[in-house]
Amino acid sequence: MTTTSNTGIQQLKELIKDSFNQLDRKIDNLTNKVDDLTNKVNTIDKRLAVVESKVDSTEKRLNTLEGKLPDISEKFGELKNWRQIAFIIIAAVVGWFARSGKM
Repeated sequence: MTTTSNTGIQQLKELIKDSFNQLDRKIDNLTNKVDDLTNKVNTIDKRLAVVESKVDSTEKRLNTLEGKLPDISEKFGELKNWRQIAFIIIAAVVGWFARSGKM
C-alpha cells in the first residue's frame, strides 16, 4: 500500500507542479498583455497631447480672427466705397470724353 500511496502522492505532486506551471505561464501571458496595453495607452496619451496642442493653437487663431473680424469688415466696407467712387470718376471721365468728341 505504501508504493501505491507513494505513486499517488508522486502523481499529486506532479499535478500540483503542472498546475503551478500553467498558472505561471498564464500570469506571464497576462503580464505581457498588460505591458502591451500600457504601451498603447502611453501612445494614445502622446497622440492626445498632440491633438490638444493643435486644438489650443486653432482656438487661439480663431480668437485672433474673431478679434480682427470687425476691422476686416470695416476695411472691406471702405474698399467697397472706394471702388464705387472710382467707378463714378471713371464714368465721369468717359462721359466727359464722349461729350467732347475726342474719343
